[in-house]
Amino acid sequence: MSIPSDHKYYKELEIATLAVKRASKLTKKLSDSIATTRSSGSQIKEDKSPVTVGDYAAQALINHAIKINFPNDEIVGEEDSESLKDGSEEADRLSKKIFEIIQEVQTLTPSSSEKIGDLTDIESIYKNIDFGNSEGGSKGRYWALDPIDGTKGFLRGDQFAVCLGLIEDGKVVLGVIGCPNLPATIITNEETSGTVGGLYSAVKGVGSFYSPLFESDDFTPLSQQKPIKMTKETSPDKLKVVEGVEKGHSSHSTQSDIKAALGFDEKTVKKQTINLDSQVKYCVLASGQADIYLRLPINDKYREKIWDHAAGNILIYESGGKVGDITGEELNFGNGRYLNSQGVIAGNEAIFSKVIDSVKSVLSS
Repeated sequence: MSIPSDHKYYKELEIATLAVKRASKLTKKLSDSIATTRSSGSQIKEDKSPVTVGDYAAQALINHAIKINFPNDEIVGEEDSESLKDGSEEADRLSKKIFEIIQEVQTLTPSSSEKIGDLTDIESIYKNIDFGNSEGGSKGRYWALDPIDGTKGFLRGDQFAVCLGLIEDGKVVLGVIGCPNLPATIITNEETSGTVGGLYSAVKGVGSFYSPLFESDDFTPLSQQKPIKMTKETSPDKLKVVEGVEKGHSSHSTQSDIKAALGFDEKTVKKQTINLDSQVKYCVLASGQADIYLRLPINDKYREKIWDHAAGNILIYESGGKVGDITGEELNFGNGRYLNSQGVIAGNEAIFSKVIDSVKSVLSS
């Protein structure tokens, strides 16, 4: 399928794509510079300033693109500029770096400027960062933005994503995810190949699509992108599971029990488990390279933020999969900035209900 120029979300997809591509180029450059520093033997230890700069800069760029094209839309974003304006030496240093890296990426992507504009001074950067202050909710139209999803992966020079979803009356209708370090093909944690850097897009009722992220700075019509579909696999010896890298984000031990309940062989389960940071997991699932996504809550009180799942949610549905919480209920993006549910489970349509049954069985015991 394609999306004609008179489709109700054509412009939204175009603007979201251009903004995510520009922000992906910016964040990729930062992530690569950290990896180079590490490989040279230099110690950056707990210095989080590169990810701070990337978060603020990417949020400013994307918010600006949204606001000049859809001025009445709200944005649920992760950052605000308060700490950048406190007058401290550190705040001034970070602000200067944010300004410089935004100018650089705008110079590198001149063809995007006509559609998504340029930021030319630090005050406008602060202002655009702060457009991400919406509380969301069940009514109206707003965007959910995670400028760098997967902080640890970003700092390791590994997987992270720039994620943008459009929500109308509590329902996700469009998603765009830029994955700067994701190879086109992932077989196991160790075995990957193909073009590095992928753009994954989904529009309600149209489908999910893949294209190389850095091949062009321009918007590629969906008719020229690759449609992607989830598998219909149900056999335990062929199923693959994507999980997070960080154990602090989900319960890996419970997830191991669930895989056992599904019939995974303990001799091969490690090779059938792919560990990835961020919403990159949704992209691997949607493109048919894995079948199940497990994110079990680490405690009863933990709640997911909507920007961590909105874009990935529609990517799964439009590629033929399902997403729910640990009870199998669909995720509700109309409750504000957080999902009022526990955990996230995704899978192809053929296996989803069996995964939920296994989750319930393991958790009840």
